[in-house]
Amino acid sequence: MKGGARVDLGLKDRVVIITGASRGIGRAAAAAFAAEGARLAVCSRNGDELRAAMGAEGIPDDRLLTQQADVGRPADVGALARATLERFGTVHVLVNNAGAGRPAAFEDLPDDQWGEVLDQNLWSVIRMTRAVLPAMKAAGGGRIINVSALSGLRPRLGQVASNVTKAGVVSLTKSLAAELGPHKITVNTVCPGMVLTSRWVARVAKLAAEKGISEEEARYRMAGYGIPLGRFGDPEESAGIILFLASRHAGYITGTAIEVDGGLGACIDLRPR
Repeated sequence: MKGGARVDLGLKDRVVIITGASRGIGRAAAAAFAAEGARLAVCSRNGDELRAAMGAEGIPDDRLLTQQADVGRPADVGALARATLERFGTVHVLVNNAGAGRPAAFEDLPDDQWGEVLDQNLWSVIRMTRAVLPAMKAAGGGRIINVSALSGLRPRLGQVASNVTKAGVVSLTKSLAAELGPHKITVNTVCPGMVLTSRWVARVAKLAAEKGISEEEARYRMAGYGIPLGRFGDPEESAGIILFLASRHAGYITGTAIEVDGGLGACIDLRPR
């Protein structure tokens, strides 16, 4: 390959659904797929924020469908799938990125809050996948990429509902990989660690204010001690793995859970924060 030549990922004109695309990893993934010439159907619970984000990324309207949708609701999942098929005719790639957290100890979580996290993190993946499978099978194959979390592999204290549902996504991924392989549909999971999304930005600002320290120091206290690479991840780094798993170069990868965590999951660090 001559210097400056671009690697063809085989994503031009592929139809890609991305849930939770208004910010963070979902937005970064949308921008990455758009740069490869894919056609996008994206959703978020906040329609105005979603449209503003896609406009800021410069994604052309003729290759974009934006839909306000809460993928925790079955009706919204069905509406997104139907709108995508009406607009683009098929689905080649599904990125199940939307999710929610509910920090709390086990004894402090009532049934309704468990139900909310289950709907957002696990049922959304089940329903969205079920909604696109007929189109993928008809197209002769497809790619399903689920965004879980490192806590789905190694639970975090005080995050029991998120831990359980994210682990469920990893297990679902492996189960579906076995079932859907004969249909040439690959299913993989990306497990980000501490990625500097808006949620973590807010936590950094809160810690800085509480301790009377700079936000740079707060970021170090949160991420620098325990992560071998010494920093938060960027959303674009997780998006790059998603893009690769959707590409023609990942056709023989299925049933995996890829950690994008700066080495956090590979070590134990007990130094005081």
